[in-house]
Amino acid sequence: MRTHKFYVFVFAIVLTGCGSQIVTLDEHVKGWVGRDIEEMKTIMSRPNSYASKIGWKETTYNLPNGNWIFVEPEPRCSIHWEVNQQGAIVGYKAEGESCR
Repeated sequence: MRTHKFYVFVFAIVLTGCGSQIVTLDEHVKGWVGRDIEEMKTIMSRPNSYASKIGWKETTYNLPNGNWIFVEPEPRCSIHWEVNQQGAIVGYKAEGESCR
C-alpha cells in the first residue's frame, strides 16, 4: 500500500511539472527583449520549431528610426520584434486575433 501511494505521489509531481512548462505569450516576449536576434533566428531554424514546421521564410522590414522588424510566426498570431542597429531586440508588437 505504501508503494502505491508513492507512485501516485510521483505521478502527480510529474504531471504538475509538465503543466508548468507551457509558456504564455507574455512570458515568451518578456524573455526575449534585450537578447540578440541571432539567438532567435537560430532557434527558429531548428527542425522542431513552429517556423520550420510551417515553412516560414524570414520576414523583415525597416523602421524610420533606423531599427528594423523581424517577424516571428506563432500558431495564432505573429510577433513583430523591433531590433536595433546592434542586433538587440528592443521591443515587440503582437498581431493577430489570438495574441492576448
